Amino acid sequence: MSFSTSLLSVVLVAVVYATAFQQQPSRRYHHPHEYRRHHPSTALFYAAKDECIAANKKYLSRKLGLTKDQISRLQTDGLPNILTLEDGVLEERVDWLKKRLKLKNKSQIRKIVQHQPHVLAKLSSNLAQKIDYLQTRLRLNDDSLRKMFLEAPHLIPCSTENMEETLNWLQTRLRLDDRQLTKLICRAPYTLGCSVSENLEPTLDWIQRRLHTLDEFTISRVVQKMPRILHLSIEANLEPKFDWIQHQFNLDDDALGKMVQRSPTFLGLSIDTWEVKLDWIERRLDLTDQDLSNFILKAPSILNCSIESNLDLTLDFYIDALGNEREAVRLVTMNPSLLAYSLEKRLKPRLQETRDAGILIDAGCLRRIGQYTDDYWKMALSFVRDHQELGIIALP
Repeated sequence: MSFSTSLLSVVLVAVVYATAFQQQPSRRYHHPHEYRRHHPSTALFYAAKDECIAANKKYLSRKLGLTKDQISRLQTDGLPNILTLEDGVLEERVDWLKKRLKLKNKSQIRKIVQHQPHVLAKLSSNLAQKIDYLQTRLRLNDDSLRKMFLEAPHLIPCSTENMEETLNWLQTRLRLDDRQLTKLICRAPYTLGCSVSENLEPTLDWIQRRLHTLDEFTISRVVQKMPRILHLSIEANLEPKFDWIQHQFNLDDDALGKMVQRSPTFLGLSIDTWEVKLDWIERRLDLTDQDLSNFILKAPSILNCSIESNLDLTLDFYIDALGNEREAVRLVTMNPSLLAYSLEKRLKPRLQETRDAGILIDAGCLRRIGQYTDDYWKMALSFVRDHQELGIIALP
């Protein structure tokens, strides 16, 4: 055999072997249903999963009243999915949560399911321990416990250790007794979800430096009146608001501290909202800039009131009661707090009691109607009724 013939034979053998062992292209399944058809066990798994999803959607829709759009938003990437729970598990967990928190209606259950679905998807004994801890630590009755979780459902996934750290820090730093601590948390339960080192402590430190004329006890009272102040951003919220107030009303640090001490809750509103209310007060009461400043400093809580549902209607109340707009405006200008009282709970009922008792209604009477405490009001009204035969027709 010649050299060329031998070489040709080697080449042919190599080609045959290469063809024989060449990897055949694998088939790719681009659609899950196509994949399931060629893998029977996987198809059974997906079929069972689809049945669970359908059953859970049906439960959420029929039993809890969630819409299709609300149900579609329950799945969050990276978190356990409430819709893939085995048939009956979701209902069992919702029933447990309903009984433990004593939830009263579908809307309360929906709120927790919509805000924290992944918790129900991965319910553990830690949740029961956490609820027990909060109820015991804060001495909450069932109504207060339910209200807390409804107002701040994001507390459900928080760890007991983090909440314990926050509670201990608040109680120590603000020098709170157990009753004061419970009251603060019930006012702002989402405080328990804040980090002490990253949020609460830096904000409180800044407030103490900025309101340096107030002592620690007074700062504590400010936070107790408005716990949400600890959640506000320093750079984007607190600092520009304090600067604006000082510039707008020409206040020094001492006057600023007194204003915040008197009514810190107005800090929760935006500067734009303040400006709208100040424009209305200045125009409606015909005040100068200095008069406006004095008016707000006497009763900063006025800034919390709505123009349409509070200020405007309350001013009309005094005008109607006196029958003289100028006299009513003068009364309110001299006593700004009169605009902050509730029409339905205080002013209207007391005015009717005054009329029924035959008491003279003048500016002094209206001031007493607004400013007297409940106990003093009852005593004054009783005094007039008991001495009407002596000709007394004015509140003491």
